[in-house]
Amino acid sequence: MNEEKYQGPDQPQASPSHIGAPEWAPPTVGSPPPAPSGGTPPVVPAGQPPVPAHSAPQAPPSFGGAPSAAPAPTFRSWQPGIVALRPLSFGDFLSAPFKAMRFNRSVILGGPLLFTLAATALSVTALWLLFNDPQLGLLSTTTVASSISPETVIVGILALVAVLLADVLSSTIIAPGVARAILGERITLRAAWEQVRGKLGHILLLYVVTALAVSAVIVIAAVPMIIAVAVGDPVWIVLGVLLVLIVFVPATFIVTLITGLARPIIVLEQVGAMAALARSWRLIKGRFWWSVLIIFVTSVLINVATSFLQGGGQIVAGLTAFVAPDNQVIVIISFFVVYGLAMVISFVVTYAYLGSVFTLMYTDMRMRHEGFDLDLARAAEARSRR
Repeated sequence: MNEEKYQGPDQPQASPSHIGAPEWAPPTVGSPPPAPSGGTPPVVPAGQPPVPAHSAPQAPPSFGGAPSAAPAPTFRSWQPGIVALRPLSFGDFLSAPFKAMRFNRSVILGGPLLFTLAATALSVTALWLLFNDPQLGLLSTTTVASSISPETVIVGILALVAVLLADVLSSTIIAPGVARAILGERITLRAAWEQVRGKLGHILLLYVVTALAVSAVIVIAAVPMIIAVAVGDPVWIVLGVLLVLIVFVPATFIVTLITGLARPIIVLEQVGAMAALARSWRLIKGRFWWSVLIIFVTSVLINVATSFLQGGGQIVAGLTAFVAPDNQVIVIISFFVVYGLAMVISFVVTYAYLGSVFTLMYTDMRMRHEGFDLDLARAAEARSRR
């Protein structure tokens, strides 16, 4: 890792060329150890056997300047950002996402908010055109014998695509913000987007692979259920339902876990979708059930919180009917505005929280398997001496 790759909060923002820096790249397997600095062999006192070359003490790695005695690591080296540079505890996964939201809010909250607002605007427009379509007659008592207007169909398709893209991009753009927050560095939304844009094709490919995997699981789980319904025996139907739950729920959860880890790998390590899936599987070995517990608990907590938020939005939206009960148009607009706002906030919080959890899990696994905490601490220490 090079010293110029790291910039603290008081330094100028990192340029896009520094984002996706090589410090997040995986270690090279089988790389030879660095040669000792200096060409003078060590002096061996008289009467002692010579020190073998492989056991000679190595000079500490230098991050610029002449080699010198390294001082003891400071607190800033081991906690430069939102978490201490050590394997994370269960409590870290619950609290650190909120710290990341506060530290790099323009990326972790601003990115999902921007994508979700765009998707919501198109969705509301599609619904408005749908309600006002003469063929449906939802807002008018008179209908015409014609098909749904092409404008309504086109906007509806665009809204569906926007919703899917918002899910993909919102859960991915968070990774650079969390990674930099771990090192105590701030990053702009533009710089994070530059990093994501370079791998947009692989991110979309990962989404397609995930959708195909989930569809395959649904088909496999549904076949016994279809056979049970065709037989008509209640016992077989119950067995079919149990088999669906046993196959579909765990398989879907595993697919979500693997692909959730692959997203930050694509962005931070700048690799392809298939390579990210393979690396995700390698990292999760030995930490599978621990990862399942983390994702299950955090998903339940954030879903409960957003459910209360959406419920409150529904209540307030229902009360708008008393504002102008005789004007149906005002009632519908008020409902969509209030309820849509609650939905946008809940989606943004969900994306930001779970996206941060997956990036923290990726970092934690690298700390445990690859000693990545030492690399990050050295980089933080080198930056603090500048």
